[in-house]
Order: sequence, then C-alpha cells, then structure tokens
Amino acid sequence: MSKTASKEELLEVCVQDLHAARKLAAERLPCVAGEAGEALAPVIETLVGQLEAEAEQFESMGFDLDGDPNLWMAGIMDDAERDTRSIEPGALLDTAIIGAVRKAVAADGVSLETALALANAQAMQAIAEQVQAMCRRCDATDLALRNLLLETA
Repeated sequence: MSKTASKEELLEVCVQDLHAARKLAAERLPCVAGEAGEALAPVIETLVGQLEAEAEQFESMGFDLDGDPNLWMAGIMDDAERDTRSIEPGALLDTAIIGAVRKAVAADGVSLETALALANAQAMQAIAEQVQAMCRRCDATDLALRNLLLETA
C-alpha cells in the first residue's frame, strides 16, 4: 500500500471516506428510523435522502471512490442498531437514537471540513462549493436533532 503524498491524494481519500459513510448510513439508518418515535423518524428519513443525494454528488466529482470501508460510520450505526434492540421504545430510545445520529453527524462534519480545506487549498472551487453546501446541511441537521433532544429527554 502506497502512502498518500499530496493534498490532491488526501482530498481523494477524504471523498472516498465521505462517500462510503453516506452509502453506509443511507443503507442502515432506515432500520433505526423504523424504531424512532413520530417526531424523530421524519428527521432521520430526511437525513437519509440528503445522504443519498450527497453520495451521488461525490460520484460526479471525478474521484476514484474505491477506498477502504468507513469504520467510524459502521461503528456508529452498530451502536444505533444495538440501541433499537436494547432500549425500551419511546422517549428513552429516541434520546439514545438522537445521540447516535448526532455522533454520526458530528464525525461527518469534521470530515467535510477537512475535505473543504483541501479543496480550497487547491483552488477546486466547484468541489469546495458543493462540500460547503454539505457542511451547511450537516449543521442544520445537527441543530434539528439537538432541538429534538431537548424536547425528548
């Protein structure tokens, strides 16, 4: 395995990671949403739609997307699914699900910011604009989940 040696290569690794995270979360979050309460489920369903659309955006950027599996998203999804099996339905489960989804959103936000910094450093304006829009959606999702947490807990 060769080492990443340039900003362009590191951006490609970031895009691979972000793409893999979106594909994985979009595949696994619907099961979590199915166990969520009526106020939380639509927020997760909206997030799934955003993740699917963003995965398509990454596919159109021209990078090689054959990267390693996304371990952090897999771990967070494992935890969220475990919560749906081990916590009684209702407000308590919704609180746990919100925590798990917010972990995913927070990790994703950090990864997006890294990709944004690398795109900006290379004057890749079109990619930077797309990633910046993803950052804004990520922030909005986190705020919606945080507000729901305050109502639920």
